[in-house]
Amino acid sequence: MKRVLAQNAVRLMLGGVAACLLTIVEIPNPITPLSLVSEARAATNVSISTFYQDLSSHGDWVSYHGAAVFVPADVPDDWRPYTLGHWVYTEQYGWLWVSDEPFGWATYHYGRWGYADDIGWYWVPGTRWAPAWVSWRRDRQHLIWAPLPPRRDPDLTSIEVTFDATPDFYWVVVPTREFLAADISVVVIRDEPEFVRIVEAAEPVGDVTIHNNVVINKVIDVDVIEKETNQEVTVVKVSKTDAPEQSGKIENNTVKVFEGEVKADADAKPAEIKEGR
Repeated sequence: MKRVLAQNAVRLMLGGVAACLLTIVEIPNPITPLSLVSEARAATNVSISTFYQDLSSHGDWVSYHGAAVFVPADVPDDWRPYTLGHWVYTEQYGWLWVSDEPFGWATYHYGRWGYADDIGWYWVPGTRWAPAWVSWRRDRQHLIWAPLPPRRDPDLTSIEVTFDATPDFYWVVVPTREFLAADISVVVIRDEPEFVRIVEAAEPVGDVTIHNNVVINKVIDVDVIEKETNQEVTVVKVSKTDAPEQSGKIENNTVKVFEGEVKADADAKPAEIKEGR
């Protein structure tokens, strides 16, 4: 409840934009298969039930408008997705989010994040892998990103969220000079008046894109980051792993990535589902 109140406070300061834009629609078939399959994948294919099994110890699966969504447990009141971890740059995919959270191998690389007043932040499973599912903004001194909200998408389960734009309270703001921080959470701007001012003044610069069926996150130019941080950006190599628990581990400038094809399965469901709406 505290987390919900904290998010609502920011929303009120921003004019309540999200409150009037959120609509959720139940779609008959809860899981739909991939329409486009990433060429970058691990050798082992897994069922979407892997998400249900592996994430259950880190939060609750909640029945929300006909779909099972994941709500993380024990997160701070001011928590947002894409805050506990850091960015690394890869030649193949661009900026890849390395999460410090045990559920991060799934929730930041498959599916989308949404927010609702009654359950807080929730994750909708998806079957397509990406280095991160984010949109970007920036101004002269700040970089700003936000999780792309759920929408009707053949790679996602059956929740449609329609926004004229990404809600302002979704955004994560950091000074550009701190973008390469090893722990983004300590440099995130949390002061609400400052946060509101920066987000409202920032200009959109783009979202992740798809090239040759591979999701790419190269909107933020490496040269800009090196100039603003006065640091050289290390190009990290990617090593594919079939083990989700190994995802995100970095050794010798190599990051392990679980990017297997996740098979849709209409009969799969979590072992325990809590009632939502």
